[in-house]
Amino acid sequence: MAASDGKAEITTSDPRALEREVEVRRAALAGTIDELTDRLAPKTIARRSFADVRGRVHSFTFDHRGGLRVERVAAVGVAVLGVTTFVVVRAVRKRR
Repeated sequence: MAASDGKAEITTSDPRALEREVEVRRAALAGTIDELTDRLAPKTIARRSFADVRGRVHSFTFDHRGGLRVERVAAVGVAVLGVTTFVVVRAVRKRR
């Protein structure tokens, strides 16, 4: 088998060798399809996404030594408190 322009060529005319080559390629293709099917499964995508978010939150809130980044956690707390206050004040003003 030789490669030219990214395509594999079969260089033998022996029927048995051709059958073996077809089986090898079929097995490789089946493995590739199984891998792609697993990667594109909704549960797998959700699991990867959740793990990514959890990792980002952890790296945002903890430093490389495992210590809590108090200033970041406090900043998020203040932001959440501010947004909550804004929403409550706006809702109270709308009722009047």
